[in-house]
Order: sequence, then structure tokens, then C-alpha cells
Amino acid sequence: MMHKKGEHDVLTLNEIKRLLADRRLDIVSSATGVHRNTLAAIRDGKNDNPTHRTLQSLSDYFTAMDC
Repeated sequence: MMHKKGEHDVLTLNEIKRLLADRRLDIVSSATGVHRNTLAAIRDGKNDNPTHRTLQSLSDYFTAMDC
């Protein structure tokens, strides 16, 4: 389920965690500009309040990948 945020769809944090679970973080980091350590913290539940910019970047990435 996606939540509308203005003109862009933003995945929920739980959706992003699920999608990060089986991804190579170095590839996601290169594609999104989100640091690998930030991705690991989100995936591992250590960052439960990422910035909107981070959520938007990851949402755009996964949406483009048609996950």
C-alpha cells in the first residue's frame, strides 16, 4: 500500500524494510544516494524515523524497479 504525499507516492517504512531485506545495499546506495549505513539501519530496524527525503528516494527507486 502506498500513501500519497503531495504529487509523489511514498512507500511505508515497513514496505521499504521488506524490500531492502534481499537487496545489495551498495547497489541501492549508488542508485539512490542514500548512504549504505543508513540503508542497513533502516533494514535492521535501528532507524525508525528516516527523513522524508530518504523515504522518497527509496520509494522512487523501488517504484521504478516495479517491486
